[in-house]
Formats: sequence, structure tokens, C-alpha cells
Amino acid sequence: MTRRFSAAGWALIGTLVVISPSRADISFGGNARALAMGGAGLAIVDRGERSSRLNPASLALLNRRMKVGYPGVGLRASGIPLSAAYDHLFGNPSGQDASSLARDFGTRDSNFGVGLNWGVRFGHLDATATGVATVRVQPNAALNTWARNANGDVTLLTGAERADMLGAGIYSLPNITVAERISPPGSPTRIQAGARIKLQRGIYSHYIVNSSNIANNTPATPAPELGGGTTLQKDGIGLDLGFLVHPRDIDGWSGALLATNILGPEFRFDGTDRNGTPTQYLLQPRSYSLGTAWQGKRIIVAVDAVDINEAYGAMQGRLGVEYKIGPIALWGGYATNRGLTAGFGWGFLEFAFGAKAPLEVTHTLRF
Repeated sequence: MTRRFSAAGWALIGTLVVISPSRADISFGGNARALAMGGAGLAIVDRGERSSRLNPASLALLNRRMKVGYPGVGLRASGIPLSAAYDHLFGNPSGQDASSLARDFGTRDSNFGVGLNWGVRFGHLDATATGVATVRVQPNAALNTWARNANGDVTLLTGAERADMLGAGIYSLPNITVAERISPPGSPTRIQAGARIKLQRGIYSHYIVNSSNIANNTPATPAPELGGGTTLQKDGIGLDLGFLVHPRDIDGWSGALLATNILGPEFRFDGTDRNGTPTQYLLQPRSYSLGTAWQGKRIIVAVDAVDINEAYGAMQGRLGVEYKIGPIALWGGYATNRGLTAGFGWGFLEFAFGAKAPLEVTHTLRF
């Protein structure tokens, strides 16, 4: 039966990748429940593995056993179909990929990316390997016009066409999370606290594609800030702190506070934008979020205010609902900046879909 479910899950994901619109976010495993619930869930109190990925304090709710988690994968795209993004990420990447990106996606600004995570838990300590990366395609007006009207005919290139390909990524090997209850035994308010230490590497890249590259399918030129190389890299250590509060006298209610990058890895890169103007990219600023949740027998309702200090942009309001029917969990949600989301869980199979992308439960990359 497990094999049938696994095959069905992969078939569903593959189908949605192919038919997805030009703005979509698909995730399975990992943070799929929270993504399907609009990114909400910082204050959910349950003894599943899902919540500790959102709020490190939730790890203190789990048992003391060892458990190996299922890997999580997320694909996201804006401005292009997910199928096209998947092809460039995993299909046939090459040294000429920047040129083919400009040719294929020159009609508008677009971005796509991937997120990966996997981990193992030892009681109230877990170790996870995570990675998130995004690529921006930024064509100029001349390339917009050619891509829309020339039907790929390189003889119609004017020489003014240009596209900037900017990429950034962060990966951790590993993240170490520890959590414990900090309220005294018998206290009417139970409080858990957790810390996530992140040993990370940040990567930045920028390539420039011109009309000659497109016409001859030749490799793009590294931007000046790369100094003749292909990427800029920095290593750093980050620290997230989370708290979970649930009063015994208020049945079903809980609250949460999350501070990400309270100790920042300082992934600050001096780059340039599409016009060649010097720009500084800070990939992981400090951010604060608050959440509350109510849990009944079959239903969970979660409301979060994410990035209340607006380190990544405007503060986000998020609402999520879970409803259980036997072994099946149905999820729905709304995020103020990304719209509606939905998904389901059945055993180890968890799937989330959003009409707009990217949606991150807690911000991991500002770019």
C-alpha cells in the first residue's frame, strides 16, 4: 500500500508541475502542511514532526525517541510555468543555460527556485540539512519586444537586447535545534523554548546575457562584481529563537513568538542591479513573528503576523485551517501577499499548492 501511495503522490506532483500556471508554488513533505495553511502555524501545539520546522520550541512537545524524517522538496515559479522552471533546474542545465533562459523567458520578469530539507531527531534535539535557492530573469525592453514578436528568429535581434540573471542560495549542513519546557512543573501556563543554530553558506551569482549570446547560444558573461569568477560565497552562523505558550485554563488556545536570525550570518553581498547600479543584497536579516492558534478535536485554526518588523518587506497576515477526516487531513489558508493556498496529508504523503509564489513559512532568503 505504501508503494501505491508513493507512486500516486509522485504522479500527482508531476501532473501539477506540468499543468501549473505561470505563478505557482508546489511543495511535498517538509513544510507542506504549513504552506498549505497559508504559511500559518507558529503556535500550533501538536506532537507531530511538522511544527518544529516552523517554531523550534515545538520540538519540546515530542517524545524522546529517535526518528528519521521524510525529505521535503518545494518548487516555485513566478512569471513562468513550473514545468519550464523544472526543466531549467533539473532537466538539461548547461553552460549556455543563461542564454536559453533569456531566450525562453524574455517576455517578462520571472523567478523560480527550489527548497530542500531532510533531518533526523534525537528526542528534543534534531539535525536537519536544508537548502533554498532562487533565480531571477530580468530582460530589458528590447528583449521583451523580441521575445514577444520574433518567434525565436535570431535574425531579428537588434543588438540592444539584454537580460540579467541573478541567483542566490543558502544551505545549511546542518541546522541543530534544541528545545525544552521552561515553565515549572504544575504551572498553569506551559512554556516551551527552542533554539536553532544554523551553520550556513550563502551564495550569490550574476550573469549578463546580450544579443550575441542569444543569437549564437554562447555562455553569458559574469557580472563585474564576480571578479572573473562564477559566484561569491560567504560562510556564517545564524540563530533562531522560538517560544510557545499554552495556558491550561484556556482550552485549545496557544500563542507563539519567533525571532529568526537573532544572531545573523551576515550574508551581505555587494552586487549590481539590472542597470549596473551598485546594490547590496542582505540575504538573511533579523525578523520577528507572532502567532496564535486554536485546536479542537478535528479542526485547527492558526493566525500569524509574520515579519512584524518588515525586514523582508511589508508585514504579512496569514490564516490557516486544518480539518481531519480519519487519516486524511485537509488544509486551506490565505496569506496577504500570496493569496489562497490548499493541500492535504495522508500518512507520509503531504502536498501543498499555492497560486502565487514564493511562499515561505518563515523567511529564509531576501533577494
